[in-house]
Amino acid sequence: MTGLIGMEGGATISFAPELPSPPQPPRVRTIDSTSMPLYPFTSVDAAIAAVEALDGELEKFELAVADSLQDYLGVQMAQITDSALARGWEPVSFLQKEGFRLYRYEAMRSYTRRGKRR
Repeated sequence: MTGLIGMEGGATISFAPELPSPPQPPRVRTIDSTSMPLYPFTSVDAAIAAVEALDGELEKFELAVADSLQDYLGVQMAQITDSALARGWEPVSFLQKEGFRLYRYEAMRSYTRRGKRR
């Protein structure tokens, strides 16, 4: 299963060769054993837009969410999860990484898609 990658923008530019290189984003392994940078979502709106843009026939997906969205009441994650639930996916687990959580979602077993019950 590959990770969902959110590129919300931003750039790092250095014109001085003596400056140390900027920290690299965490890398995640994919099915084909290659690694790619993983950019966690830092805004609720961007994470919701990504969930809503996903193909409704997906069985599983992962969503990287920055620790800055982990408020003590869980309101921001509730908004993101609500959008996934509305599309027929439920959270099954998460992994805490350096600076973000990687949430895993799967299609609901009893969710009706196109008039068919699973």
